Amino acid sequence: MISGAAAARMGKSLLALFCRAIPTSPQTVLSPSQARLLCALLSGGTLKSHRYLDGRKEYLLHPLHGEALQVPSQDVRRLEELDLLLSNHKFPSTTLLLSQRGRLAAAKEKKAAGAPPSPGDSAWNSGS
Repeated sequence: MISGAAAARMGKSLLALFCRAIPTSPQTVLSPSQARLLCALLSGGTLKSHRYLDGRKEYLLHPLHGEALQVPSQDVRRLEELDLLLSNHKFPSTTLLLSQRGRLAAAKEKKAAGAPPSPGDSAWNSGS
């Protein structure tokens, strides 16, 4: 059995290790709107892709509180290219979720912004 302090140190070490696994080369640097989207998802928001009969597709972020917000499709595509989002591939309304890599990137962005931890990232920030 390990102590709470040891578990907290191990959690911090794992977070640091995983955050280093997300490279920050120019190809993987997130725009401010992409970082905000990841943080909103980590905080409990839901991102849905709505497809219409006329062929158009919209991405809507449904926060825990308030109205849904339209999200630029190029931001969503970029996050999918970086393997930060996963799709459940349902039609006509797909739900996009944070991948493990996306969850870690969002936690890193929140920490860099000095935002308080949210329920979605408490497992990684326990003891910090």
